[in-house]
Amino acid sequence: MLNHFRNTLGRSYCRLNHSRIGKKLQSWAALAQESAASESGVEAKEQRVRLYDTPTGRYYLPTDAPRDPVIHCIKTGAIFEPEIIETAKAYLRPGSTVLDLGANFGQMSVLFSQLVGSSGHVHSFEADPFIYELLQKTFAANNCQNVTAHLGAVYDRPGKQLFYPVQDFIRFGAYGSYGIDPNAKSGRTVETLNIDSLNIETPISFMKVDIQGSDLFALRGAVETIKRHRMPIIFEFYQPFQA
Repeated sequence: MLNHFRNTLGRSYCRLNHSRIGKKLQSWAALAQESAASESGVEAKEQRVRLYDTPTGRYYLPTDAPRDPVIHCIKTGAIFEPEIIETAKAYLRPGSTVLDLGANFGQMSVLFSQLVGSSGHVHSFEADPFIYELLQKTFAANNCQNVTAHLGAVYDRPGKQLFYPVQDFIRFGAYGSYGIDPNAKSGRTVETLNIDSLNIETPISFMKVDIQGSDLFALRGAVETIKRHRMPIIFEFYQPFQA
């Protein structure tokens, strides 16, 4: 009886041990697959982005939107919408603060950074999480220590969850063609922020707003800041809001 028990226990232990080994091997295989998938994801992400050295600065730009006019303009060394920069020059003061709402790939923020100097500051806002990552890398590549990047949809109140669309470059060829639709029911979730909640005390000399139709919401959320600083504002007039 005792020998039978020992033999049975031994067989049970072997089965249990084999089971443990099998589970461990499966676990190792799963880890290897996760690691490979992670590496593949990193490689795909790196292939989606390229660093360009240009006369206006160094920019990390996506490679998946070949028809994007802003990307084309920046990587060929030109300034996209130079009239905005020329307008801003009349108002920007060294040591002052600039608000760049809708920074996109960061060219204007980089140029604003140079214009206000090391004693000034630029607040740069972007709602697309992917472009925000590129912004941070671009600011680091240009040693823009006087720029703060903010991730979020600039709106009339903070903390609201909205949807940012997934770009379809067959429909619209530019990253900048997409923006927040307050009535959207799907997309990537982004959180709103507003300018007044930042309580900016340093003198603001200029504010640029170009956020694809949400300009009115952004301005509503900056009323107290505008009253306090009375800075010039250049914004995109989005015709559907006329109604």
